[in-house]
Order: sequence, then structure tokens, then C-alpha cells
Amino acid sequence: MYSPDVKKCAQQIIKESLADILIGEFKIPSQKQMESYLLENIDYSFDEYQTAKKIQRSHLQWNEEQIAAELEVHKRRYEKEFRNNLKVATQKGVNEVENLVSSLKDTIKAWKTKNLE
Repeated sequence: MYSPDVKKCAQQIIKESLADILIGEFKIPSQKQMESYLLENIDYSFDEYQTAKKIQRSHLQWNEEQIAAELEVHKRRYEKEFRNNLKVATQKGVNEVENLVSSLKDTIKAWKTKNLE
């Protein structure tokens, strides 16, 4: 679901850490670190106003309390789905960083072989 954001985030981590990668001091981000990076780049806002309007249109006979209760149900469902998607995106982000680092190291090794031997 957040695939472009995951790739962009992983690429940014690699760009910012290039010097550490080149000298062999780069550490793959932990799940918690990757989650933090992703939260900075993913829009996860819940639009209460629009959701309330949709509920109102679907249930014209409901009063404000019923609408508010249903809005809370929608909000909890949205938050749960977001957290599940974030867990998946976090793992994909860590994997993407690992792949990018591996690819970069392979490219450097090939360049060294070609140009320094």
C-alpha cells in the first residue's frame, strides 16, 4: 500500500548514510527506526469531517450521538488498518534498505575489480 513511500524512504536513508556505507560502519535501521522514518513520510490522517458526512448521508434518521458513536468505530477501524499496514511497510522498508546496501556494495566491488586491478 505504501510502496512508493517505502522506496523513497529507503533511498533517502542510503543517500544520507553513503559515507558510513563506504567505510563499512552503516547499520541497517531497526524496525522501530524504520517505523519512525516512515511516519515522517506517510500521510495517515483520518478525515473526521468527511467520514461524519458520509455516515450522516447513509443514516438520515440517526441523531448526533449515534453518528458520533459510528464515527468512533470508523476511526478505530482506520487506525487498526493503518497500524497493520505500517507494520508491513516497516518490514518492506528494512528489506529495501538491505537490498540497496547489498546492490551498492556489489557495484563498488565490480568497479574496484574493473578499475583497480
